[in-house]
Amino acid sequence: MKDYLIIADDFTGANDTGVQLANLGVPVHVEFAVSQLHQGSTVLDTETRNDSVTQAASKMAAVLPQIPWGQFDTVVKKVDSTLRGNISTEVRALAEAYQPDIVAFAPALPDLDRTVVNGVLRVNGKRAMKTDFAKDPMKPILTDQVTTLLQQAFPELGVAHYSLAQIRATGFTLGKAAYCSFDAENNQDLARVVSALKATGKKVLWVGSAGLTTAIMMQAFNVLPALALIGSVSEVTRAQLHAAEDNGVHLVNIPIYEAYANQTYAPYVDEALAAFAQGRDVILMSSASYQRSELDKTIKILSAHQLEADKINELTQAVLSGICRKVLQRVKVAGLFVSGGETAKGLLRIGKATGAKVLTEIAPGIPLLEIAHGDFTGMRVITKAGAFGNKDLIVYAFKKLKSRSRLDVQATASQEG
Repeated sequence: MKDYLIIADDFTGANDTGVQLANLGVPVHVEFAVSQLHQGSTVLDTETRNDSVTQAASKMAAVLPQIPWGQFDTVVKKVDSTLRGNISTEVRALAEAYQPDIVAFAPALPDLDRTVVNGVLRVNGKRAMKTDFAKDPMKPILTDQVTTLLQQAFPELGVAHYSLAQIRATGFTLGKAAYCSFDAENNQDLARVVSALKATGKKVLWVGSAGLTTAIMMQAFNVLPALALIGSVSEVTRAQLHAAEDNGVHLVNIPIYEAYANQTYAPYVDEALAAFAQGRDVILMSSASYQRSELDKTIKILSAHQLEADKINELTQAVLSGICRKVLQRVKVAGLFVSGGETAKGLLRIGKATGAKVLTEIAPGIPLLEIAHGDFTGMRVITKAGAFGNKDLIVYAFKKLKSRSRLDVQATASQEG
């Protein structure tokens, strides 16, 4: 198992980043002094967030020379996702001590709606300088421009910024600049950034929030994408689908009337497989789940074929379950999220499951199960009623499906060894 060193500037930041390692079964400790560092992954809390620039520089100068850099495979400078703290000062000090080939600055945290677009940090859609974080009584942010912070750290050196258009372009690769900042609007953007940086084969000082650490870990552990099956047509589910799409999840839109008319699942299965091949999470959904007008259209078209409401519902569950089953026969996934009780039961029926073992509750009223017997034996599944949960529930559920216990990691390592 590789060892990670995360250097944070406050205790809560140390914890919320360290837990990203723990979520994947990596033993990790948060320490307050270099003298307490031990073998294994560690988060070092320097407690410099609210210090003056001079104080922060002095603390870093005292701490960094003591760190056994060769002990760690990956070094991450954890920064606040709203850009508070002495970021420029600390990143420069770290670069001088660690001597990386590339300093990569990607502070976005999409799960909390902290995004970077055109080099500007936005919090819940607003420029960070227009939020209360610019009025923080202890340490207000002084700029929401990520390139400015990097330029302040390395004023005599060239800084390159990569836009969303560049990051999302096919075959995205880095140029020759050693000091880079990145846009990121969703977790898929961060994953592409990490892939491009790793492809250089160079020594990287990673600078970012918990979102960047998660992206690094997902790739380091080859975490499989997750799959969702959505048959609910509630407004709550619709909002969850749109939130997942905004976060980079690929939505396979399935008009039930088209599947019925064409008598083939192939286009939908192929689309899902193509998205999985790109490492993206996937949602299989009825078009009526995504857009209210599609529900009326589905009923109108299928009613013309003499299908009553109950038969339309049965057809919907059969189509969704059939497509899902064909996808799962072709790829392995981290787990499955299903919205709608009838949708979940339809999938278990078509997969010949005899039941499910209840493992835990990931949120109030949202259970994590393990399928018993049948085609999907052992698969982890999260189910929810249609009109239930906040808008970010699908993204959160995917993260839970990808989490692994320490025993899971040890078992995998044992099998690979």
